[in-house]
Amino acid sequence: MTRHLLILLLWILSAQAGEGDRLLSLVRKQFEARGLWEIQFTQELISPMDHDTNRSAGRLLACPGGAFRVDLEGMHLLSDGKNLWRWETGGSQVLLERPGQSPDVLLPHQLLILLEERFRVTALKAEGPRRKRLQLAPNSNSEYMREIVLVLAQEGGQWWPADMAFSDFSDTRYRFLVKSRRSWPDRSPRKGELTFRQPAGMELIDLRAPGAAHATP
Repeated sequence: MTRHLLILLLWILSAQAGEGDRLLSLVRKQFEARGLWEIQFTQELISPMDHDTNRSAGRLLACPGGAFRVDLEGMHLLSDGKNLWRWETGGSQVLLERPGQSPDVLLPHQLLILLEERFRVTALKAEGPRRKRLQLAPNSNSEYMREIVLVLAQEGGQWWPADMAFSDFSDTRYRFLVKSRRSWPDRSPRKGELTFRQPAGMELIDLRAPGAAHATP
C-alpha cells in the first residue's frame, strides 16, 4: 500500500510540474506575439537579520529576440540581444559583456517573462480561479537561488507572472511585483531607449571573451 501511495504521489507531482511547464511556455508564446513589452515593477529586498524591507521601483522594456532595457533606482541594463551594457547613474564606468556570460547573473526578463530559460516547475497549486502558485528550481546546478516561488495571475484570459520571489545564499529574500504591463506590435514607441549611447564622462570596460572585443557593439 505504501509503495502504491508513493507512486501515486510521484504521478501527481509530475502532472503538476507538467502543467506548470505548459503555463510557462504559454507566457513565452504570449510575449513573442508582440514586438515590445513595458513592465513596471517593484523590487523588494528583505534582510534576514532584522526583516527590514527595502523597496525600489523599476521598469523593464523587452522585445522578442533578446533586446531589453532595465532602469531600477539609478541602475541601468541595456542589451541588443548580443551585448549587455551595465552602468549606474553618477558612476564612472560602463561594463560591456555578453548576456548570460555569468551563470549566476539573472537577467530581469528571465524573472518576469521568460522564466523557462532558467527554471523548471516542481509543484503547482491553485489560489482561486485567477491565481496559481508555482514552486521552481534552477535548471543549472547553481546554489545561488533557493525557495523560488512564482505567482501567475490571469489577465484578459492569459496567464502572466505577477509575483516572483527567491532567497539567495545569504538568506536575503528578493521579491519582484509586477505593477503594470503594456505592449505594442513593434519596438518603435521605445526604439531610442533600446539603443546604447555611452553616458558622457564614463569609461567603457569590455569584459567580453577574447576575440569578442573586436565585434561591433
